[in-house]
Amino acid sequence: MKHSPALLLLTGFLANCAPQSVQTPMDPAAPALALDCFREHGSAMLAAHRAGPAPGYAENALSSLERLAELGVLYAEIDVRRSADGTLFLLHDETLDRTTTGRGPAETLDWAELSVLNLRDPDGVILEDRIPTLSDAFAIARESGLVLNLDLKSITADTIVDAIQSADARDWVAIIAYSVEDAAAIHALDPGLDLSAPDDPDALAAAGINLDTTYLWLGTDPSEAVRDQDFASESLETSIGLFRHEPGPASLYTGARDAGVELLSIDHVEDAVAALGGSAVLHAQIDACTVTPVEN
Repeated sequence: MKHSPALLLLTGFLANCAPQSVQTPMDPAAPALALDCFREHGSAMLAAHRAGPAPGYAENALSSLERLAELGVLYAEIDVRRSADGTLFLLHDETLDRTTTGRGPAETLDWAELSVLNLRDPDGVILEDRIPTLSDAFAIARESGLVLNLDLKSITADTIVDAIQSADARDWVAIIAYSVEDAAAIHALDPGLDLSAPDDPDALAAAGINLDTTYLWLGTDPSEAVRDQDFASESLETSIGLFRHEPGPASLYTGARDAGVELLSIDHVEDAVAALGGSAVLHAQIDACTVTPVEN
């Protein structure tokens, strides 16, 4: 797939409401808007926390991203850090010990030192995967159709916005903002970037944040899924974290979907995929909201 998932999804939604004989180029759309299409179809998309590690698959690994795309997981949450010499790379922890063959603080090393380290899966098994750069992840997203949820670890707003714009990757990312202030800093630099932001739309709007490119984080309590109805009445989209309650029954996932939440953040990828009908069903739901836009 060579086009932005957000662009493809919104184009598909609009195509359901317009004649199909002519397709025209569209501006990139926010996941919040594109997820309207899934609401219309009674569907929810999955977002894999730390790229969905599993036996044989490490956190934040390129092979893990490829696995997600194959399974029908549309969103991948990845953690972004900066090496001592300025390379943006993927790693969750401040230190290398738990998930790599290295030791000690990660961001004190140059990229040449980091790039030779292998990743470990959740059982500690050393894999062939090495620490990837953010640029590597952008390339996988373009090839596979993933949307990357960027969790910024000590990365400033101007650094990530510059990286996204320089790589022409705006169509493939949604940045996680943990506060209204963080969201405002990002949107002050580029109000067209998609954001996951706190569930306070009034405060977000007052801070000058573009709610048309923002979806709201409901937290990690599954019971909060019912609040989607309140935000939906304001044409706002939501996501919720289920990973702290896994492993769990299929109803953990179907309950949030049936409550109307558009994006479910999870750790147990295969369980979540199965609960929502399997890979074929998820791919079909994505395809139902997808058309091929005209090349510029």
